[in-house]
Amino acid sequence: MRALVVTPRRPRSARATEVPDPRPSDGEVLVRGVRIGLCGTDHEINEGYYGSAPPGSDALVLGHESLGRVVRGGALP
Repeated sequence: MRALVVTPRRPRSARATEVPDPRPSDGEVLVRGVRIGLCGTDHEINEGYYGSAPPGSDALVLGHESLGRVVRGGALP
């Protein structure tokens, strides 16, 4: 899937790139994004002020303000 990512702590590193499709675990859902918003927090992360990538990655996906449709629900624990 296509995503807007940054290299945390590297100023102005935002770029659109391909990232692996997410795979929901038990108790999680898969949501297809319809609209994604960028806010002041995303701007500050892109300026290198803070942020960290998930374990095993050097990229952090931006756009935590979103609207989407549930594609698949995960099993409840």
